[in-house]
Amino acid sequence: MIKDDDYELDSSGNRVLIGLTSEETAEFFRLDEIISKSGPPPAIEDDWYRPEDRRWLELYEKHESARRPFLKSSKTMH
Repeated sequence: MIKDDDYELDSSGNRVLIGLTSEETAEFFRLDEIISKSGPPPAIEDDWYRPEDRRWLELYEKHESARRPFLKSSKTMH
């Protein structure tokens, strides 16, 4: 689930998911919409991912990898 603290402003002032470019953020949400409307992926042997599932996962992992250190560094110490 994407929350408000998952975003940052890029150098052009665009609101993007942490770790992704503006284009990647738009692609992530486009793929998310496609996947949510297409139902579960077909179970075909060992490769159950569709191309859009695989790309969504790549973008999600890139975002999560960048988000974790970003959130840790932005926490206020008391």
